Amino acid sequence: MKAKRFTARNMQQALRMVSDELGPDAVILSNKRVAKGVEVVAALDFQELAQDQQQQELDRQLALQQELENAKQATQQIRDEGPQVLNQALSDTSALKHMLTDLKQQLHDESPIEGIVPAVNTESKSASEDVESVSITAPHSAAASVSDELNDLKNWLISQQGNAWNPTRPMNWQQAQIWQRCQDLGIDPSWADKLVSHLPENENIEKSWAACLQLIAEDMPLASNNMLHAGGIYAFVGPTGAGKTTTIGKLAAQFVMNHGNDQVAMVTLDNYRIAAHDQLKAFARIMEVPLHIVPPNGNLAELLESLQDRKFILIDTAGLASQDPHFSVQLSMLKQVGRKVKTLLTLPLTSQARCLQENFEHFKDAGIDGCVFTKLDECFSLGQAMSIAAVTRLPVHMVTDGPHIPDDIHFPDAKKMVRLAEQMARMAQTRWQTSELSSANSNNIMQHGA
Repeated sequence: MKAKRFTARNMQQALRMVSDELGPDAVILSNKRVAKGVEVVAALDFQELAQDQQQQELDRQLALQQELENAKQATQQIRDEGPQVLNQALSDTSALKHMLTDLKQQLHDESPIEGIVPAVNTESKSASEDVESVSITAPHSAAASVSDELNDLKNWLISQQGNAWNPTRPMNWQQAQIWQRCQDLGIDPSWADKLVSHLPENENIEKSWAACLQLIAEDMPLASNNMLHAGGIYAFVGPTGAGKTTTIGKLAAQFVMNHGNDQVAMVTLDNYRIAAHDQLKAFARIMEVPLHIVPPNGNLAELLESLQDRKFILIDTAGLASQDPHFSVQLSMLKQVGRKVKTLLTLPLTSQARCLQENFEHFKDAGIDGCVFTKLDECFSLGQAMSIAAVTRLPVHMVTDGPHIPDDIHFPDAKKMVRLAEQMARMAQTRWQTSELSSANSNNIMQHGA
């Protein structure tokens, strides 16, 4: 085979040079723009070259197919050997993923054979033709087939991994994407796993996400009755600073406005903090409702019996640690009154997921009947508290969203909470992207200045 490189000011001149030196049977193997114009590589007797290149391409495709088959067999062996081996092997799937990435890169880097075309009549080319139009690529169905195999293997590997909290249940690519979006909302992994398992398969990703948001709203347990309408006896438990006392003040004020102050009474078990009663005393004085302080050795059941004429009774408690000796005393008081009192866990939305989980574990011996979300106006993520309610099946009775009494308290709306949770997640993502961009720009400026 005779091949030669030609450089000219334009394509017309280059083709003329090829024709003059190699004749009309020359084949253009490649072309590119260079500083002096265009560069063309042409050849005669290309059949031998074409056969060699085709054989090399065939060998490469067969090697890729063999590697894919080996990867599938290795993963299938891991799956067959049982969950224990699977868990160990899943930690090493990065090697398989790297292999897939390398294979894809090979397909991208090694372009199909160029120049394998019938003889070109070089004199028929005009100067106005674009340089790239001269290079013809051979059919690449084999490469496309390998690319499809890679995509299939990628999805198959994802489906075998399950998820971090339930590796025994496979998760397809679509479910994995929705599961990750749930994490962005702050949804607990175990609840997210339950949600994605109920989604229909082969749906558009955005349709699946909309269906998931609807499932979140439907799975959120809400109180069947608005306590501000139905009344009742409620004890509020939770950590110090969760907003128990302020919530009681808002509820009492709302009930007084709608039903009169002769229907309301407030009780406190908090005898352990300095000035613990001052805020409640102020509320009681303003609303002209009675406030009863139960001493550590007092009888809560007897006090409630004396308040039978009151339709709405609110009990405040101290946010004591489980190691505090007074905690068991307070817990015993609540247990003595039995089911007459509904105990509500106050969950501040500003707390991290682990803190909210610990709060539930800490107070669950009191017989928790539901929960109240507080400090909605100060939080940046709703998913954590929503997860506690959903996983533990604690109905949400009220949501507070500000310091103002009596206005900033509402009966929960699941759809609104889910919509707000998604908005918060999107805003957080935008803030991070803006922060990263700003940081990158600052680094560039510093490097440029340096």
